[in-house]
Amino acid sequence: MQPIVNEKPEYNYANFWIRAAALLIDLIILGILFKLINLLFGLVLPLNLSLENFRSDDGELVFQGFFNWSILTFIILKIAAFWLYYALMESRLGATVGKYIFHIRVTDENCVFLSFKKASGHAFARLLSIIPFLTGYLMAFFTEKNQTLHDLLTGCIVIPSYQVSHHQIFNQDIVTPQEIINQ
Repeated sequence: MQPIVNEKPEYNYANFWIRAAALLIDLIILGILFKLINLLFGLVLPLNLSLENFRSDDGELVFQGFFNWSILTFIILKIAAFWLYYALMESRLGATVGKYIFHIRVTDENCVFLSFKKASGHAFARLLSIIPFLTGYLMAFFTEKNQTLHDLLTGCIVIPSYQVSHHQIFNQDIVTPQEIINQ
């Protein structure tokens, strides 16, 4: 009986420009989501940052505490929306809306869809790719597998959807009838 050797297949990795177009779509969707948060909670929470609120009675500009509960609530809600958008979409569908449109999927190195925990780490590592000046995204030009900083930190790859088969999604090894006969 010979042991079955599983070699890692070579994948066609999604290039920088397709990923950039997918990111643009995701940023538009997140922008709309953030606007909805502003509209919904802006009606409930008092948030007025115009300069007249920072002037004293005699008209001098005075600094007041910038962080209050309403601003902190907005920040937390936007971070939660960012996190849930990326973590839920990448763990359930293997792609965000932008990636889904361009038929690319986020998987781990073994071509298995991300767990919610790993997708959450991938989402928060994305914040490191943004700072400073999107340099973490530009790393896709220089890496062998077109990986960005957040992909490298979490061990993810982005590949075309046709390379993701059903058994790889659920992390199951499918045994072919020929392998059963050879055993």
